[in-house]
Amino acid sequence: MEGEQRDIMPLISSAGPTRDKEYYFEDGSCIFLVEKVLFNVHRSMLSRDGSSFGTMFSLPQGGTQEGKSDENPIVLTGETASEFRHFLSALYALPPQLRDLTSPTANLSVLISIARVSNKYAFRSLEAWALEAIQDYVNRNPSPILSSIPHHASYIYSPSDSADLSTTANAADSSMSPANASTAQLTRLIRLAQLCGHTPLLNTMINFLRELMSKSLQYAYLAMTLSDELGLKSLRGAAYLEVMQKAQIVRPLDLDLGLTPSSSSSLPTSSSTSSSISSSAASGATAVAGSTAITHSQAYNLMLGAMANAVAPLTVPVHTTAPAPIASTSTATASLSSSPPNTTGTCRPLTRLVSLPITPPQRLRLLTGYYRLSHTWDLLRMTPPSFEHAPSCATTWHQHGCMQAWHEFWKDKTAKSDAVLALGAADVLGRLKAIQKEYERWGSAAYMHNDCRVSARKRMGEVVKRVEEGLSDCFESEGEGEV
Repeated sequence: MEGEQRDIMPLISSAGPTRDKEYYFEDGSCIFLVEKVLFNVHRSMLSRDGSSFGTMFSLPQGGTQEGKSDENPIVLTGETASEFRHFLSALYALPPQLRDLTSPTANLSVLISIARVSNKYAFRSLEAWALEAIQDYVNRNPSPILSSIPHHASYIYSPSDSADLSTTANAADSSMSPANASTAQLTRLIRLAQLCGHTPLLNTMINFLRELMSKSLQYAYLAMTLSDELGLKSLRGAAYLEVMQKAQIVRPLDLDLGLTPSSSSSLPTSSSTSSSISSSAASGATAVAGSTAITHSQAYNLMLGAMANAVAPLTVPVHTTAPAPIASTSTATASLSSSPPNTTGTCRPLTRLVSLPITPPQRLRLLTGYYRLSHTWDLLRMTPPSFEHAPSCATTWHQHGCMQAWHEFWKDKTAKSDAVLALGAADVLGRLKAIQKEYERWGSAAYMHNDCRVSARKRMGEVVKRVEEGLSDCFESEGEGEV
């Protein structure tokens, strides 16, 4: 921060505003106050490029003296003094200085500040220049963005990673660790691309997040949180799917199903199972609340726990030497954990619980998505995708055998394939892609026309695409999509 302090000159009163050393011109014609820093710049410069300043200066001024003195400056809010200084550096820059801003050693934070302030005050040419410079920066090979952020195996989500730093642009440089600062930079780029409507940059950053979240629950949660806040539909469904597959959505219940030697030798009947669930739920409520009374909220959480057991745990174990406590589900937020429940009744290695602040709406969307995707798979399993038969097949007796071969293939792979069944019931995309691979290995089918096989392959690709396009809708809870 010492460099920033050398850029300003104190006035007589050290407690009052300070004059910026570089952009407080003695011949300036308009004084601005940004945070506690005064800038005296030229109206003619700020009126360029069809900016909103030009519109403001063209309005009748009347008897106002605003912007004429240090005591009565025009106050700007929504950006930091550092951001405004970076913007002015580009506005007043000479060609050699502009080349420095886009050189291999360019400061990405400076370019982001220039683009954001230019967008706010409608400097369209300057905004476009800054965004193209940022696009060139992030497209370098190897990517400076991916190479600077924490490795997916070591990254731990922090709320500051997804926070809106637009009004505290230097927070990523001053108060954060280098790891969090680089991740926050990625977030700033996504926010900037959406703010400015720059589709190429937004797509690039979304692809970066897709690559990261496929390897890490922590990055998947970052992507899920950003997509919720910014309404990024192209990212939201994939992010929720990754979290759903990698996380323990709610704390499951350890039910005694009589499957181990220490339990009853016979399986419980449906009524005894119900009783076991109820007793486990009651004891779970006591453990959570510290009392014997079960509130409506606790009963709801326990119901979700039973539901999680019913649909199987969605977890990834992280082995360690000691367990961590499970966060209480009676608080306003629950935890996403990468530690699976022990439902076997046998000893297992201790695991580390990696918790994330999942909110009740997010948890509802995750469970909604699990239900809808599982239901979608049930429909697909029972109804093979239809396709148009080749003309040479449709005009001969071959069509019946062709259709029978396709149905038998689909029934066999959806019900018996180890590669398909090894995936979760809600992993519709994974299962469909596994079937596609099985189809390529199927070999020749005596009763399926070759042209029909091509049509069936194309039809499976179309189904996969439709599921991908509908992922975001799968994770919308009731009423969210309504206007």
